[in-house]
Amino acid sequence: MSPEAVATAWVEAAVAGDAAGLRSLFAPDCRIFVAGDMPFCGWMDLDAFFAQTAVLPLDGPIVFEIGDTVAQGERVWFEAQSAAKLVGGADYRNIYIFQLQVRDGRIIEYKEFGDTLHVWRTIDDPRVRGEPIARQPLLTNVTRRLVGNAIAGGSVHEA
Repeated sequence: MSPEAVATAWVEAAVAGDAAGLRSLFAPDCRIFVAGDMPFCGWMDLDAFFAQTAVLPLDGPIVFEIGDTVAQGERVWFEAQSAAKLVGGADYRNIYIFQLQVRDGRIIEYKEFGDTLHVWRTIDDPRVRGEPIARQPLLTNVTRRLVGNAIAGGSVHEA
């Protein structure tokens, strides 16, 4: 299966609630990163990833919409948005960017970027609102490093 086909299968299995099908798309040693500093975020293994998905207390179906998708070599990036009603009545409407690295038809690296402030505001759970974790680095491969005087608020810079 191509990386883009694996990404499509991932979305379909996740939305359908097919945990076994979803798990089968990941390599056993897949590296998983969920952006943010809430207790359920950071780098984790497959078991921890599936455990952290329980933080979303759905009260009915979730609508998951896919926007633009870019595939390059082993990697696929896609944007998405979700909408659902949560237990307790809150409206959950998150936005995401996903990056999947696929080799031999299985996901070997997964990165998820969502609106964690929205998660914090809508889900009252210690796994969300507990003690924050230390900020973890995102990059597993630094291809370039730049150092300089970035444009900052209140700074005066001439062109």
